[in-house]
Amino acid sequence: MYPGRAMLLYCTGANLALGSDDRVMAWGDEGDTMPYKYGRRPPKNAPALRFGSFLSSAAPAHPRGENYLARLSDWQMLGNDVAGDCNAVTWANMRRLVTATLATEYYPTQAQVWQFYQTQNPGFDPNGTSSTNGPGSSQDQGMDVQTGLEYLHATGGPDGVKAVAFAKVDHTKIAEVKAALAIFGGLWLGVQVLDANQQQFAHGRAWSDVAGSPVEGGHAILGGGYTTADVKFITWAKETEFARSFWDGVVQGTPLVEEAWAVIWPENLGTRAFEQGVDQAQLAADYQALTGSQLVMPQ
Repeated sequence: MYPGRAMLLYCTGANLALGSDDRVMAWGDEGDTMPYKYGRRPPKNAPALRFGSFLSSAAPAHPRGENYLARLSDWQMLGNDVAGDCNAVTWANMRRLVTATLATEYYPTQAQVWQFYQTQNPGFDPNGTSSTNGPGSSQDQGMDVQTGLEYLHATGGPDGVKAVAFAKVDHTKIAEVKAALAIFGGLWLGVQVLDANQQQFAHGRAWSDVAGSPVEGGHAILGGGYTTADVKFITWAKETEFARSFWDGVVQGTPLVEEAWAVIWPENLGTRAFEQGVDQAQLAADYQALTGSQLVMPQ
C-alpha cells in the first residue's frame, strides 16, 4: 500500500538555540526572507518496540519507489515559522496523510497543534511574546519525539485518536526503512539539519551531507515515500528532497538521521499492507514484554 528513497515530510524550521529569538533566514524566489524554526530535542533513547522484530517474513515486496506526499497539496506551516513546534506539526501532517489515504482526510488545526505542543511546554502561550511565554521565549523549548509518541499512545492526540503502538525503525537499514514506509505510508523522523541545507533549500536543491557544514538544529520530519536515489520531504509547507548522502551522513560521530519511528494508527488496522506486513502475534508478545500489559487493538 505504501512503501524506495525515503521521502519525508519536514516540519521544522530554524532556531539555533531553543528559547531564543534567533532565526535562520531563507531566501525566497524574489529575494524575500522568511524565518523558520527548529524544535526537536535530543532523543531520550528509552526502551521501545523494534519494528524489525515484528516485521513479517511474509511481507510482500515493496515497490522500487513511491511518493505518498504527492497525493496531497497545500501543506501548512502550522506555527513552525515562529515556534519550535516541528514535532507537533509532524503529528498533524502524519494524521493528515494517514486519514487522507485510509479514511476521510482530516488535517489537525493550528489550535490542536499548539495543544499537542503544550504537552511538553505547559507554560507556552502562542499569543505571548518572546520576553514572556510566547514564541521565542523560555517556554518555547521544542519537543522530544519519543515522549510525544508515548503521550499519543497513552492519552491520544487533540483530534481524539490514540496511537495503537509505535516502534523504532533501524534507520541504518534502508530495506527496513522502505518496508516500514510500504506498510504504514509514513515515518516519524528526527534529523539534524546542516547550515548548507538551508542554502540548498533556498535555491531549490536537494539536501545533502556537506563536509564542514555545521549543524544548525534538530528537527522532526514526516517521511512519506522513497526512490532508489533520494528522499522527498516537505519543509515549511514546500516540497523538496535530500540526497542519499544526507540519510547516510554523520557529523562529529552523530548521524544526521537520528530517529525513525513507525506509528500504528487505528486506520492501519485491517489494511492489506498491515495484515501482510506485520506479525501481529510477535507484536503483541513484544508489547507485553516491554510494558507488562496486553496490547489493545481497537475493533
